[in-house]
Amino acid sequence: MKHFVKPAIDAYSWVEGPNYYQEYKTYSEYNYLRPGVSSYIKTRHFEIALRLTRRHFHTCNVIDLGCVDGIFLPSLSRHFHRVMGVDNNPKFIKICEGLLSRLDLKNVELMCNDNLTVNDLRLRLSGRSYGIVYLLETLEHVGDKDFPYESRIDFLRKIATLIAEDGIIVISVPKMVGIPFLIQRIGLAVLRLPREEISMSDLLKSSFLNNTGDLEKRWEHLKHLGFNHKKMESPLNTAFQILQKKELLFQVMYVIGKRKTFAA
Repeated sequence: MKHFVKPAIDAYSWVEGPNYYQEYKTYSEYNYLRPGVSSYIKTRHFEIALRLTRRHFHTCNVIDLGCVDGIFLPSLSRHFHRVMGVDNNPKFIKICEGLLSRLDLKNVELMCNDNLTVNDLRLRLSGRSYGIVYLLETLEHVGDKDFPYESRIDFLRKIATLIAEDGIIVISVPKMVGIPFLIQRIGLAVLRLPREEISMSDLLKSSFLNNTGDLEKRWEHLKHLGFNHKKMESPLNTAFQILQKKELLFQVMYVIGKRKTFAA
């Protein structure tokens, strides 16, 4: 049974455009609503995220942190009591508002966290308990270039304060190392799709040695290059309990929970 149902492209038809990329009006239209294999591959992690958490359906409230323009919100609305969609881009939140109105999603709220700390976010969320944070294709955009993995773990510790003690965080991140990364780069080149420039040396080191040392120096918040999920996994497992892990072709997913010794 499929739990993730993509909203029809008509749900975004009210958006004036094109204003995202080429003829596409929204982030979701470009990444998830186009026909073809690319869209199927990109939306796969939403379905897996729901399957990994289906035992929690209709038992708790959830947060979609980094909800962009709302592609996951309709599915979360179907499966949980209350949904809070959070994104730091006011334009995405505006599109979400239109989506919720057109689909009549009465159990979904929105918040723009631009210029808000996690503590600010926690204060604004007070008064309602949340059991799950979905952090999908977001963690790779967070952090400090000089301390890439330490800063991400610190971010996750702060995010964990948004949920109940027995709550969970569902994470999906792209595979930017190994053979999947090589396949991805070849595919983008063959299809002449936009991609970040990378030297042959860095490509080979990333693909066959999982070595992203030089690429990490080029990491930027809005891009993926320089992220290495293999280097993140050890500190992640130290700070949290990795309850589940799921390998997809171009992504890896984790369900993590607080350790008993966790301190906010």
